[in-house]
Amino acid sequence: MDKYRVVTLPSYAKVNLTLDVRERLPNGYHLIQTVMQQISLADEVTVRQTGEEGIHIECSDPAIPCDQTNLAWRAAEQFYTRLGESPRVHVTLRKQIPVQAGLGGGSSNAATTLRALNILHGQPFSMKELHSLAISIGSDVPFFLHGGTALVEGLGEVVTPLPVPCSYPLLVAVPSEGVSTSWAYQRIDEERALSMGEELPPPRTPAMVSALRTGLDWLSLLHNDFEAVVLSEFLEIQRVKLLMVSSGAQAALLCGSGSGLMGVYPDEATAHRALLRIRRTGTRAWRCVFCWQ
Repeated sequence: MDKYRVVTLPSYAKVNLTLDVRERLPNGYHLIQTVMQQISLADEVTVRQTGEEGIHIECSDPAIPCDQTNLAWRAAEQFYTRLGESPRVHVTLRKQIPVQAGLGGGSSNAATTLRALNILHGQPFSMKELHSLAISIGSDVPFFLHGGTALVEGLGEVVTPLPVPCSYPLLVAVPSEGVSTSWAYQRIDEERALSMGEELPPPRTPAMVSALRTGLDWLSLLHNDFEAVVLSEFLEIQRVKLLMVSSGAQAALLCGSGSGLMGVYPDEATAHRALLRIRRTGTRAWRCVFCWQ
């Protein structure tokens, strides 16, 4: 297949329609069940072959590291290791997705870097081979290879495509407070140890999966286990969720472990008024739609 010298692709964010935190493994990681949905809020990833040996990352957000800690860098490293070639590549990240918001921006950039590099080199790897690379980079990266709507299980490595749900006008808002994912998992463990011991609550994700597969309405099935610990500790996040609801949202839900929130609205006019109201408080907010790649 033809090779390219430059490839540019959109790198979409995600929201969680459900998120069930399941067993804690001996290594400290948790199994999950979640329905992830790709949304139109996106970064842009450009990969370019260069004459200079090595992996070079450039990012429009100066707060994001451009070294080996960047997931896009790790994606390029894994790709060229599997390819058996020394990397000579420059990756440019033009950021729109907020960091530490539960929207998966870093994982999306990594998956998009894999896809772009595969195009750049004439498609040497199948989707199955790219999936195996994605697993080694981060838990959300396999989902972003596939995009759309999917059931994600295990440590994020098991991705099952689902029908795209009927779409409503959607807002994503990101309060200034950040939430550490490791802190959120720790708090869930602490709360469960106090209230339930070893017993886990029944997962909510299977009901969402069933609704999507049968075409039933999914709004009443939105759920995120992290809300129980995040909203009580981060009052600004709680305030923005209440603002979404008071602005006409039919439902509002935390994205990942936060701090981002999504609000689902009945019509475009209500969503637009809510967007203006949320932005007037100084909170970053975007109008989005469900999408697939």
